[in-house]
Amino acid sequence: MTLPIKKLAIAILVLVSAYSSLSFLAASIQAWNPRLITHDGVYDWDARLSGLRAALPRDVNAVGYIADWDVLPRYNYADNETEYVLTQYAMAPVVVTRGAQAQWVIVNLKPKDYQAWIASQPSSLQVKEYGPGLYLVHKP
Repeated sequence: MTLPIKKLAIAILVLVSAYSSLSFLAASIQAWNPRLITHDGVYDWDARLSGLRAALPRDVNAVGYIADWDVLPRYNYADNETEYVLTQYAMAPVVVTRGAQAQWVIVNLKPKDYQAWIASQPSSLQVKEYGPGLYLVHKP
């Protein structure tokens, strides 16, 4: 290769690299969301459960957890698993276990699915809603 061709090849490589870097920078600036610095999915789920957590008596150290996978024949396993793990994190140090055997139960269901579930439960349950699809059930 002659010297001018090498210089041209290097110049093209530098220009392509600069273009690629600037394109990536422009895309990053466009996608920037300052809310994500302090508000991510974990933060949002924790905030969603804050009222429920505050309403739970201090002496309660374990609660049950009911979600789609407990009442629906088809459900999105990944979503249910993620929400269950996030609930365990948000409720710590209270232990969250699947099922409705505990005296206090967190129910995470869409309102129509909740209506179907609650219809199959004893009428003596005390229920309080904490936002769409989130319920705290107490078995007196």
